[in-house]
Amino acid sequence: MKRELSLNMVTPATTMGSLKSVGLNLLFFFFLLYVADSYPNIEQSNMGCQECTLRKNSVFSRDRRPVYQCMGCCFSRAYPTPLKAMRTMSIPKNITSEATCCVAKDHHETVVDFIRVRNHTDCHCSTCYFHKI
Repeated sequence: MKRELSLNMVTPATTMGSLKSVGLNLLFFFFLLYVADSYPNIEQSNMGCQECTLRKNSVFSRDRRPVYQCMGCCFSRAYPTPLKAMRTMSIPKNITSEATCCVAKDHHETVVDFIRVRNHTDCHCSTCYFHKI
């Protein structure tokens, strides 16, 4: 005589298998929570780049006369060029970008080992220019 299987019949092997499955799922879930919690809570766009500030230049600084220069990151972004603007371009470009660079508000020139160097006194983010040598 064949025994009919019913849903009410739970064997010890079935119970043990489902407990292992639940245990592994919980372990994986807590691992994901740990990874998400330990991830740094900083903006991804400027990872590895500090803000625009005045820093001592170790190459040109001497004991009596330290030389400070502007270093760091500012704002930059790229976005699709609006269709209205693309129609006015002689060579249409799909991507438009904007950027600001860390530049000196004010500076004075000093001589270090017969080399004229600009000693910055204040920094800010402004339009990017090519630097003169």
